[in-house]
Amino acid sequence: MLDMTIKTDVNTWFSVSQFYALEAHLFDDWKFREWIDLLDDDVFYWMPMITNRIGREVGKEIGGIEELSHYEEDRTSLSNRVKRLETGMAWAETPPGRTRHMVSNIVVEPGEEAGTVNAKSAFLVWRSHLEVDQEIFSGKRLDILRPCEVTSWKIKRREIIVDHATLTQKSMGIFF
Repeated sequence: MLDMTIKTDVNTWFSVSQFYALEAHLFDDWKFREWIDLLDDDVFYWMPMITNRIGREVGKEIGGIEELSHYEEDRTSLSNRVKRLETGMAWAETPPGRTRHMVSNIVVEPGEEAGTVNAKSAFLVWRSHLEVDQEIFSGKRLDILRPCEVTSWKIKRREIIVDHATLTQKSMGIFF
Protein backbone atom coordinates (compact mmCIF):
# COMPACT_ATOMS: atom_id res chain seq x y z
CA MET A 1 0.00 0.00 0.00
CA LEU A 2 1.21 3.52 -0.81
CA ASP A 3 2.38 5.50 2.23
CA MET A 4 0.53 8.83 2.11
CA THR A 5 1.87 10.08 5.46
CA ILE A 6 2.54 13.80 5.46
CA LYS A 7 6.27 14.11 6.10
CA THR A 8 6.54 17.91 6.27
CA ASP A 9 4.10 20.62 7.14
CA VAL A 10 2.19 22.50 4.47
CA ASN A 11 4.02 25.77 5.22
CA THR A 12 7.39 24.18 4.43
CA TRP A 13 6.01 22.66 1.22
CA PHE A 14 4.52 26.03 0.20
CA SER A 15 7.78 27.84 0.98
CA VAL A 16 9.78 25.41 -1.17
CA SER A 17 7.20 25.69 -3.98
CA GLN A 18 7.47 29.48 -3.91
CA PHE A 19 11.27 29.23 -3.89
CA TYR A 20 11.16 27.04 -7.02
CA ALA A 21 8.77 29.47 -8.75
CA LEU A 22 11.15 32.34 -8.01
CA GLU A 23 14.08 30.31 -9.29
CA ALA A 24 12.25 29.48 -12.55
CA HIS A 25 11.49 33.16 -13.14
CA LEU A 26 15.12 34.10 -12.50
CA PHE A 27 16.22 31.58 -15.15
CA ASP A 28 13.66 32.74 -17.70
CA ASP A 29 14.40 36.44 -17.11
CA TRP A 30 18.17 35.91 -17.44
CA LYS A 31 18.80 36.98 -13.84
CA PHE A 32 21.54 34.44 -13.33
CA ARG A 33 23.54 36.55 -10.89
CA GLU A 34 20.51 36.59 -8.55
CA TRP A 35 20.19 32.82 -9.05
CA ILE A 36 23.79 32.34 -7.89
CA ASP A 37 22.72 33.98 -4.61
CA LEU A 38 20.30 31.06 -4.10
CA LEU A 39 23.20 28.60 -4.02
CA ASP A 40 24.93 27.45 -0.86
CA ASP A 41 28.66 28.20 -0.70
CA ASP A 42 29.45 24.49 -1.00
CA VAL A 43 26.72 23.64 -3.55
CA PHE A 44 27.09 20.49 -5.65
CA TYR A 45 25.26 20.73 -9.01
CA TRP A 46 25.23 17.44 -10.88
CA MET A 47 23.58 15.95 -13.97
CA PRO A 48 24.63 12.31 -14.44
CA MET A 49 24.54 10.56 -17.78
CA ILE A 50 21.56 8.31 -18.48
CA THR A 51 21.83 5.06 -20.42
CA ASN A 52 19.21 2.67 -21.73
CA ARG A 53 19.29 -0.71 -19.98
CA ILE A 54 17.43 -3.94 -20.58
CA GLY A 55 16.85 -7.16 -18.68
CA ARG A 56 18.60 -7.39 -15.34
CA GLU A 57 20.26 -4.02 -15.92
CA VAL A 58 16.94 -2.13 -15.65
CA GLY A 59 17.19 0.22 -12.70
CA LYS A 60 20.86 1.00 -13.36
CA GLU A 61 20.22 3.71 -15.97
CA ILE A 62 21.60 6.61 -13.92
CA GLY A 63 25.37 6.95 -13.90
CA GLY A 64 27.22 7.16 -10.61
CA ILE A 65 29.21 10.04 -9.21
CA GLU A 66 32.46 8.43 -10.36
CA GLU A 67 31.21 8.17 -13.95
CA LEU A 68 30.94 10.67 -16.79
CA SER A 69 28.27 13.35 -16.29
CA HIS A 70 26.79 16.29 -18.20
CA TYR A 71 27.42 18.64 -15.27
CA GLU A 72 29.48 18.29 -12.13
CA GLU A 73 29.84 21.80 -10.80
CA ASP A 74 30.30 23.89 -7.71
CA ARG A 75 29.51 27.52 -6.95
CA THR A 76 32.72 28.76 -8.58
CA SER A 77 32.16 26.94 -11.88
CA LEU A 78 28.49 27.99 -11.97
CA SER A 79 29.50 31.61 -11.27
CA ASN A 80 32.05 31.41 -14.09
CA ARG A 81 29.33 30.17 -16.47
CA VAL A 82 27.19 33.16 -15.49
CA LYS A 83 30.10 35.57 -16.01
CA ARG A 84 30.69 34.09 -19.46
CA LEU A 85 27.01 34.52 -20.39
CA GLU A 86 27.18 38.14 -19.24
CA THR A 87 30.01 38.89 -21.68
CA GLY A 88 27.70 38.38 -24.67
CA MET A 89 30.46 36.25 -26.18
CA ALA A 90 29.07 32.81 -25.32
CA TRP A 91 28.49 31.54 -28.87
CA ALA A 92 25.74 29.09 -27.89
CA GLU A 93 23.73 31.97 -26.42
CA THR A 94 24.39 34.64 -29.05
CA PRO A 95 21.78 35.92 -29.43
CA PRO A 96 20.37 34.81 -26.08
CA GLY A 97 17.91 31.93 -26.18
CA ARG A 98 14.49 32.11 -24.58
CA THR A 99 13.54 29.58 -21.94
CA ARG A 100 10.49 28.66 -19.96
CA HIS A 101 11.09 26.58 -16.83
CA MET A 102 8.13 24.71 -15.39
CA VAL A 103 8.48 22.96 -12.05
CA SER A 104 5.80 20.71 -10.55
CA ASN A 105 5.10 17.56 -8.55
CA ILE A 106 7.04 18.92 -5.59
CA VAL A 107 7.57 16.55 -2.67
CA VAL A 108 9.35 17.81 0.45
CA GLU A 109 10.70 15.63 3.27
CA PRO A 110 12.91 16.37 6.26
CA GLY A 111 16.60 16.12 5.38
CA GLU A 112 19.26 14.10 7.14
CA GLU A 113 21.10 17.20 8.31
CA ALA A 114 19.27 19.28 10.94
CA GLY A 115 17.12 22.01 9.38
CA THR A 116 17.54 20.80 5.79
CA VAL A 117 14.87 19.36 3.53
CA ASN A 118 15.03 16.93 0.66
CA ALA A 119 12.92 18.19 -2.23
CA LYS A 120 12.00 16.24 -5.35
CA SER A 121 10.44 18.01 -8.32
CA ALA A 122 9.59 17.38 -11.95
CA PHE A 123 10.68 19.90 -14.57
CA LEU A 124 10.04 20.79 -18.16
CA VAL A 125 12.33 23.33 -19.81
CA TRP A 126 11.48 24.72 -23.21
CA ARG A 127 14.22 26.61 -25.06
CA SER A 128 13.94 28.61 -28.26
CA HIS A 129 17.00 29.97 -30.03
CA LEU A 130 17.25 31.91 -33.27
CA GLU A 131 14.37 31.37 -35.67
CA VAL A 132 14.17 27.59 -35.85
CA ASP A 133 15.87 25.95 -32.87
CA GLN A 134 13.43 24.63 -30.28
CA GLU A 135 14.35 22.16 -27.56
CA ILE A 136 12.56 20.48 -24.70
CA PHE A 137 14.20 18.98 -21.63
CA SER A 138 12.23 16.98 -19.09
CA GLY A 139 13.20 15.17 -15.94
CA LYS A 140 13.37 15.44 -12.18
CA ARG A 141 15.50 17.28 -9.68
CA LEU A 142 16.59 15.91 -6.33
CA ASP A 143 17.62 18.79 -4.09
CA ILE A 144 18.89 19.29 -0.60
CA LEU A 145 17.84 22.73 0.61
CA ARG A 146 18.84 24.55 3.76
CA PRO A 147 16.88 27.43 5.27
CA CYS A 148 18.11 30.99 4.74
CA GLU A 149 16.71 34.18 6.26
CA VAL A 150 17.39 36.25 3.13
CA THR A 151 16.26 33.95 0.29
CA SER A 152 14.12 31.48 2.34
CA TRP A 153 16.22 28.55 1.05
CA LYS A 154 19.68 27.84 -0.34
CA ILE A 155 20.42 24.98 -2.71
CA LYS A 156 23.01 22.76 -1.06
CA ARG A 157 22.87 19.97 -3.63
CA ARG A 158 21.04 19.51 -6.91
CA GLU A 159 20.92 16.26 -8.85
CA ILE A 160 19.30 16.63 -12.27
CA ILE A 161 17.97 13.44 -13.84
CA VAL A 162 16.90 14.04 -17.44
CA ASP A 163 14.47 11.67 -19.12
CA HIS A 164 16.64 11.54 -22.25
CA ALA A 165 19.34 8.93 -22.74
CA THR A 166 20.60 10.86 -25.76
CA LEU A 167 20.63 14.64 -25.71
CA THR A 168 20.38 16.04 -29.23
CA GLN A 169 20.34 19.70 -28.25
CA LYS A 170 22.95 21.96 -29.78
CA SER A 171 23.79 23.56 -26.44
CA MET A 172 23.73 22.58 -22.79
CA GLY A 173 24.36 26.15 -21.66
CA ILE A 174 21.12 26.44 -19.74
CA PHE A 175 20.49 25.89 -16.04
CA PHE A 176 17.99 23.45 -14.56
